Amino acid sequence: MNSSKHASASKPTVTSKDVAKLAGVSQSTVSRVFVPGSSVSDKTKQKVFEAAKALNYRPNAFARSLTTNESKLIGLVFPDADYPIHMKTLQLISSELQKQGYSAVLIPWQVDGNDNHSIPNIFQYRVDGVIAASATFNKSLYEECEEFDIPIVQYARVVEGTKSSHVVSDNYEAGQQAAQLLHERGVKNAVYLTGEVPTFTNDERQSGFSSEFEDLTGKAPRLIEASYDYASSLDKVRAMLADKDRPEAVFCATDNLAMAVMDIARIECGIRIPQDLKVIGFDNIPQAEWLSYQLTTFHQDFRRLARECVKIIVDQINNKNRSLVRMMVPTKLVKRTTA
Repeated sequence: MNSSKHASASKPTVTSKDVAKLAGVSQSTVSRVFVPGSSVSDKTKQKVFEAAKALNYRPNAFARSLTTNESKLIGLVFPDADYPIHMKTLQLISSELQKQGYSAVLIPWQVDGNDNHSIPNIFQYRVDGVIAASATFNKSLYEECEEFDIPIVQYARVVEGTKSSHVVSDNYEAGQQAAQLLHERGVKNAVYLTGEVPTFTNDERQSGFSSEFEDLTGKAPRLIEASYDYASSLDKVRAMLADKDRPEAVFCATDNLAMAVMDIARIECGIRIPQDLKVIGFDNIPQAEWLSYQLTTFHQDFRRLARECVKIIVDQINNKNRSLVRMMVPTKLVKRTTA
């Protein structure tokens, strides 16, 4: 017996009719559930989602997927678009996907009352693969992709304990370079200023900075946790600059934090930069080169990060290659006037 025919016969295609029967609803209700904005109660939606998951049903978004079993869509799961680099990143990944014959669909994230991050059930989206660029999602995203055999690649982020490939910047080396620069400038007392959400990439950067700075100066830099949000970080920044043991330099986890430090230092404290306080950021957002900041920072090669991510996801889709790829891309120190 032909093995392919046998496989096809033993695993018939699941249809919306099968989902409707298991969920105890009409076929038209199933169709409406998978149309964004349709008027279906949450209780009914949940019944349909559970039935679809149980049957491994993935709704078709385009007619061509009925015959090819491919939608040529890649889901992009991002945090918010407020941070300047996120919109640029979306554009870069979308452009790289188009070169490979794929289109991008932005999958929204949600934050519940307990500040837990999640996304809607991934099987609502007829995507061939997922690129995820946030370390704050819980692991259910990765577990669901694995369950439905949807390849997922992490972009500039690493969620530990997941079986998915990632492409990240070399954060540890960036931390080392920041420490070396400050040591060259004679700094003995430094702070690493970070946000409130722990991430693998930020931990790597802080580790590289702390280890190298202590090796060079004999004194470990202090770690101060503020907020990644500019406005929410200001009180912690004020307290840091008002401390009798005020640092000579601050290496910030993001450019947003670095700008908060510079604004409070200059406007409220009369602290001169870089004479009294040296500041280094990370990300090289467009505002970093504004005349009022001229921030020394690190540039991540987002174009290469996007290109490598797309290459991995397309290979995993086309060749069914699920071997893990863990790639690090060098950063570039951009020297301006703040250090």
